[in-house]
Amino acid sequence: MRKCVLLCFLILLTLGSTGAGYALWSKTLYIDATINTGDVDAEWTYTSCDDEEQDKDVGTITAEIDLSDSQILHFTIDNGYPCYTADCEVEFTYRGSVPGIVQSISFVPGTGLTNCQVDQSPFTGTFVAECDQLTVIWADGKGSQLHDGDFLGSSLRVHVEQPAEENSQYDFDVELQLVQWNEYPYPPTP
Repeated sequence: MRKCVLLCFLILLTLGSTGAGYALWSKTLYIDATINTGDVDAEWTYTSCDDEEQDKDVGTITAEIDLSDSQILHFTIDNGYPCYTADCEVEFTYRGSVPGIVQSISFVPGTGLTNCQVDQSPFTGTFVAECDQLTVIWADGKGSQLHDGDFLGSSLRVHVEQPAEENSQYDFDVELQLVQWNEYPYPPTP
């Protein structure tokens, strides 16, 4: 019996020293990291609109940067008559810390505009919004890559169509969608 107890003790001692040997050879490493991500950000910084018909001083167009969100432009046409045409120049400044690309432009119809359709071709660099009351043609800069401090200017032409109502006001918004440079889905080559 004594041999059996001694043998059990030796086995336990051997297993214990083997376990201690394994424990002496193990180590846990930890990674402590801080990741600061960048941002994609831009804001409209300039607008200017002019009537094409200077001798018929009746219609007006205004372009205003939204006071609570400088990423939205508001356009308002007052007293516009059929064939009234105006040109607007707009500009936004890129403020993001990572390069960004203009992915898309949204036309948001407002007061009085009906049956609006948008045609946005990836190959022409323009989009056309056609409503019953007016047509908007925008040179969009889609696909342009921008870095912090860069600016991008675009032009916008508004034409009031025949179905426009007398004594009516029409308005619409334009919004830009920007994405980080490496997330832009480039259009296929024509």
